[in-house]
Amino acid sequence: MDITEFSTYSLKEKGKKVFLEGKFIASREYYNQRLLLYDLGSFFAEVWYLPDEIKIHRIDAISQNDKKIDLYISSNREKL
Repeated sequence: MDITEFSTYSLKEKGKKVFLEGKFIASREYYNQRLLLYDLGSFFAEVWYLPDEIKIHRIDAISQNDKKIDLYISSNREKL
C-alpha cells in the first residue's frame, strides 16, 4: 500500500489500516483536538481525534518529508 492508495480509502478503512498496521510515533494538541501520528512504513498517517466527543473525524496521509512532521517534534520537545 502506498500513500496514494491510502488516500482513496474511507475513514473506516483508513482507521483499520492505521490501528492494525501502524506504529504510534507522537501526539500533539490542536485547539480541542488531539492529533496522533502513526508510521505506516513509506508514509505517516495523522489521526484527528475529538476527545470531548470520543470520535475520530479525520485521518490524513502525510509524506515523510512533509513539514507537518516538525510540528510533532517541537510539540513533544516542549513536554520533556
